[in-house]
Amino acid sequence: MAHYLVVRLSAIGDVAMTIPVLYAVAKAYPQHSFTLLTQPFLTSLLIDPPSNLEGMGIDIKHEESSLPGLLTYIGRLKEERFDYVIDLHNVLRSRIIRTYLRFFGVKSFHLKKPRRQLRRLTARPPKQLRPLTSVIDRYAQVFAQAGLDIRPPYPIIFDGTDNTNAELSIVEIGSGHHLVGIAPFAGHAPKTYPIEKMREVVRGLSEREDIQIFLFGGKGKERKILEQWAEELPRVVSVAGMLSLPQELSLIRSLRCMVSMDSANMHFASLVGTRVISVWCATHPAAGFLGYGQRPDDCMGVELDCRPCSVFGKKPCYRKDYACHNIEPQTIIDKIVFTLTDSISDETEN
Repeated sequence: MAHYLVVRLSAIGDVAMTIPVLYAVAKAYPQHSFTLLTQPFLTSLLIDPPSNLEGMGIDIKHEESSLPGLLTYIGRLKEERFDYVIDLHNVLRSRIIRTYLRFFGVKSFHLKKPRRQLRRLTARPPKQLRPLTSVIDRYAQVFAQAGLDIRPPYPIIFDGTDNTNAELSIVEIGSGHHLVGIAPFAGHAPKTYPIEKMREVVRGLSEREDIQIFLFGGKGKERKILEQWAEELPRVVSVAGMLSLPQELSLIRSLRCMVSMDSANMHFASLVGTRVISVWCATHPAAGFLGYGQRPDDCMGVELDCRPCSVFGKKPCYRKDYACHNIEPQTIIDKIVFTLTDSISDETEN
């Protein structure tokens, strides 16, 4: 029996993408034990995990953000007597962790990032759009290097049964026949569909009496915007800032579909097997960050020779016109309506 330390410190969506692979490995190798090292609030993603998998929190925002704090924390890690480190992040902090533990005989395996291919993918035109290996598959390759070979399909949370005890703090979730989630925000403006256009999408859907809409977002400014939409439009409920992560996942699982940017909400929906209509502006699924199990034909974006201009959507538009934002709201509405009909057909066939 061996004890594996699996390191993925951030970001939220990337940690979410580790879960299907991690659950698959833990279930395939019950003789070993696995510990996911990540930020404390992200350990709540481990819902109904295999018995040989647990989470461990590291506060990289505060206590362990400095080098002395990190080294003190690593000293405590040494006492856990890990046999191997699986580094799925391969950043300075994770490299320090695995290098320190190597002095005590802990062997490590780490993610190899396709930096050269990503630079080619995000270069200015002319260029060729060559899809990269998905991040999920890259994670699986690291485990394979450690002798832990797995094959898809990978498990999802709440697979077959709802094992969460979360009680949603929503008195009435509405009487619409179709529950649709919309998460209009992303971490960076270049990969975020213009908020005024997304309001038009919400308004158009709210005119249909057979659709109930849930708006997802963070606290502060996002919550204020979404609550205003909910007040102004029928059959629209904002849950921004209201739910814990397990509660949010439980609600997302009940949706017919989720509409999301290239953001964490796409990966949350993927964790629970909910179909996602993903809106890609400056970024592109060819970089390998499409949610696990999602369909490429559910990805919406403008065909431009400059896309993607960055991997994570941080770079400002060098053209200055943000042409990648020019998706008509009605096009998104039509795609959602078609998806709702399509999902009913799938259920009828099954």
